[in-house]
Amino acid sequence: MGSMWSILTGCGLLVATIGAIGTLLGRNLDRHEHLEPAIPFTVEQAHRVMQHHRGCRADACPRKGAAFRALVAAGRIVPDSRADGYWLW
Repeated sequence: MGSMWSILTGCGLLVATIGAIGTLLGRNLDRHEHLEPAIPFTVEQAHRVMQHHRGCRADACPRKGAAFRALVAAGRIVPDSRADGYWLW
């Protein structure tokens, strides 16, 4: 049981580290770069935004959220209705 606990603890630390790195990547952007666009993104623009804002959560970053919605509207993404924060809010 002790080795199982060590494995689970190691996995938890790995997940926490990956989350922290993703958060730091998102913070390297200026605030204005997170604003929702005045007009909807094209599919190509939305793909670039999703890559550029990979450290952001779509429900917390208006720009990534707009890109996500554009890709859903274009049929490029099919969101899981069970996933919190990733439906067409």
